[in-house]
Amino acid sequence: MNLIQIILGVTGFRQARAFDQRCRNPRQTQEDLLRRILEVNAASAVGKEFGFGKIRTIEEFQNTMPASCYAFHEPYIQLEARGEKYQLTRDKVSLFATTSGTTGTPKYIPITPTSRRDKSTAMRLWLYHAATTHPGMFDGQLLAVVSPEIEGYTESGIPYGAESGHAYRNMPSIMRGVYAIPYEVFAIRDYETKYYTILRIAAEKNITSIGTCNPSTILLLCRKLRKYESRIIRDIHDGTLDKNLDVPDEARGVIEKDLSANPVRAAFLEDCLARSGTLLPRDIWPHLAMIGCWKGGSVGLYLRDFPDFFSPETPVRDWGYLASEVRGSIPLNDEGCGGVLSIETNFFEFVAEEDAESSQPTFLTVDQIEEGRQYFVYPTTTGGLYRYDMNDLVRVSGFHEATPVIEFIQKGKGVSSLTGEKLYESQVCQAVQLGTSVIPAGYEFIVACPKWGDPPRYLFLVEESEGSFPDAQWKDWIATVENSLRGENEEYDIKRKSLRLGSPIVLVVEPGELMRYRAQRVAEGAPDGQFKMLKLNPDLEFPKQFRIQREIPLPEQR
Repeated sequence: MNLIQIILGVTGFRQARAFDQRCRNPRQTQEDLLRRILEVNAASAVGKEFGFGKIRTIEEFQNTMPASCYAFHEPYIQLEARGEKYQLTRDKVSLFATTSGTTGTPKYIPITPTSRRDKSTAMRLWLYHAATTHPGMFDGQLLAVVSPEIEGYTESGIPYGAESGHAYRNMPSIMRGVYAIPYEVFAIRDYETKYYTILRIAAEKNITSIGTCNPSTILLLCRKLRKYESRIIRDIHDGTLDKNLDVPDEARGVIEKDLSANPVRAAFLEDCLARSGTLLPRDIWPHLAMIGCWKGGSVGLYLRDFPDFFSPETPVRDWGYLASEVRGSIPLNDEGCGGVLSIETNFFEFVAEEDAESSQPTFLTVDQIEEGRQYFVYPTTTGGLYRYDMNDLVRVSGFHEATPVIEFIQKGKGVSSLTGEKLYESQVCQAVQLGTSVIPAGYEFIVACPKWGDPPRYLFLVEESEGSFPDAQWKDWIATVENSLRGENEEYDIKRKSLRLGSPIVLVVEPGELMRYRAQRVAEGAPDGQFKMLKLNPDLEFPKQFRIQREIPLPEQR
């Protein structure tokens, strides 16, 4: 048993026991937390405006503070970014986590020392339960993949970037030796170079656990391992990092100081290559004890490809309901994709799926939601988000003690996310409008849909109404649409650059298909006079309802 396991065993046991106790009375736990959040932040700008210091109950909070989205918080965030402190909390903002928004401007989610601590608390609980079930996960090193912490700075000097990189870079010193990859590698801008460097380092290590949110990233690395295998073996044999790689001097210095010739490991990898015909994770990391990643929502489809690379016995544990805004759940076992609501670090409200379109929806607390039903989530966090509309749909799949276990189902209406790109309907509509500069008339844009594949991509269904346009013209149209999406949505652009999303495809449907579909929906009960179809539909099966005349891909490009 190593030091990490000892520390987790002692502190984690106490933490888990306290968490279980709080889960027996979730309403009281939530009331205590909300009161603490409001008291601590009563002197913030938003606290003064809404009288946090006078609020004593959940009902008073609901009656005083409006349920809201990012647009409500944005003016306070902008002031904070310009240097006017204590807008949403009395905590200092350490980082603005960037995530895509409905416009081309990314959302800035404030990360404070308190919110960072709370997310770390939830992560330690996840690690304790994972290590208790899989004690071998810390026998070697952990392969994690994160995004760069700092992309830039606000006017007042506050950094903005990825919270995953922030957490990785600021982890306790005792944990740093557990992680195989130095942070500097994740700051490499060229993706091919970054992937090669990650794999070159990891292939030499005894990796006993893998952890990153999206399973698509894990599969991408598995496939890149095949591509780079000969170069990796040569570098490990010689103790080098390929001199032709565009690695910044600082990162190269950090990496190379830990490298030395390792012909024994190179020979082992050569043997793996000879036996399987390619380098596979299950061969080169035979002691892999666990994989941690998302399993729910559309990304769960990636898991069906894991047996191509990993042993069927390798357990996969869900990472939990996790976003820049909130660490919302803590999976306590490997089964399914459910996690216990993180009731001691976030205050939660819910709106039933069927009530979401109401002008006055009923907001439910943690003790009022029911197993088997689906809800939209509105957290209040210690980082300064209040009754925040996540536009995320979750299902209650059970209970831990008296606290709900939730599974992420999908983003809400008008949003699609296969690899974390969070593409919005408004961005699609704007991009298609720009496409009229290429084909101004004579067609009907029907809908954009995600398509599963290797890699996944987006389909754009159109119907030609005045003859047929040349395929070359449709390629120019989809290229214009694509450029707009990449310009408006930073995360979509990153996923395209990193090869986790493929180029989009135009699907030209048979003439008359849109009217046929409309008539079908009206016959099924949709109101004829109010018929409306989302221009971005996250349903992977939706295109199957149309007869396709031809398919026009946009050539793959970086």
